Parts: sequence; structure tokens; C-alpha cells
Amino acid sequence: MRFTFTPLDEEDARAICSWRYEEPYAVYNIGSHSAEASAEMLDRRSPHYTVQDERGELIGFFSYGSSAQPWDSDEPGIYAENGTVTIGLGLRPDLTGKGIGLAFINAGLNFAREQFAPHKLRLYVMTFNERAIRAYEKAGFKRVRVYMQRNIYGEREFLEMDMEAK
Repeated sequence: MRFTFTPLDEEDARAICSWRYEEPYAVYNIGSHSAEASAEMLDRRSPHYTVQDERGELIGFFSYGSSAQPWDSDEPGIYAENGTVTIGLGLRPDLTGKGIGLAFINAGLNFAREQFAPHKLRLYVMTFNERAIRAYEKAGFKRVRVYMQRNIYGEREFLEMDMEAK
């Protein structure tokens, strides 16, 4: 499968904000936070890219930098300590569990390597999402630690994973 990455625009942000995942993945639905999420997606300091398949259909997105962290950042940016780039991603709900996750992840990692030349790549995934964790491990990520996010919506447990960018 061939993937094309383009900077995310307002139309793409609206489409992504309308995606609806089934339980237990409904926590990934942007829903009522769409205006705030759209603004973050369009901030080029921590860029988001849409991913299209060979037919030009929007199938997912990747974010690179502080917007991919489970906490707020005072100043958006791409790089964290020691040349680390944090990534976030989302695959269109109807495509999850169809066996394209690993190819999608690898495409996003290769894009990050080409665009940002990081020393290390990092991501955070909710600990209940074993399906995603397995795919990240197949892509080469290692488990680092568990991080507890606390905010006005409650508590969520995230697994930090990283890999050398090579």
C-alpha cells in the first residue's frame, strides 16, 4: 500500500473531528473538542499531516511534536530533549483492525525520519489499547514507562514507548 502525506488543512481537520470510533476506542473521538482540536491540528509549529491512500482518500493522520503528547505544552514545537520527536496518529475508524496498521505506522515513521531527522521517536498510547501496542512493538517501539494523565475529564493511563530513529 502506498501512502501520501500532506499538511493537514481545515477541511481535513473537520473530517477527522467527525470520525467516530466504537467502544472501547470511543475515547479517541474528538467530538465536542473539535474547535480546540482543529486549531491545534492547524498549528504548523507541531505539524499534523493527513495520509491518503493510492486513490487519494483520507485514511488517517500523523502529528509530530508537542501536540502528540498527552499533556499541554506552553510552546508548541517538534523536538523534545535530545532530538526526540513525539508522534501521534489516527487511522480512520472503518480501517482499524483490517491489517494495515503496521504499514501505516511504518509510513509515518519513515516520513518523520525524512522530514525531521530525529535521534529518537516516542509515542504515548492508552494502556488498554493492546491492539495498537502490539502494532507499535512490531514497528520497533519498546515500552518505557506508564504515565498517568490527570485533567478535567478524569484520569487516563498512557504507556510511553520509544525507539531509536536510525
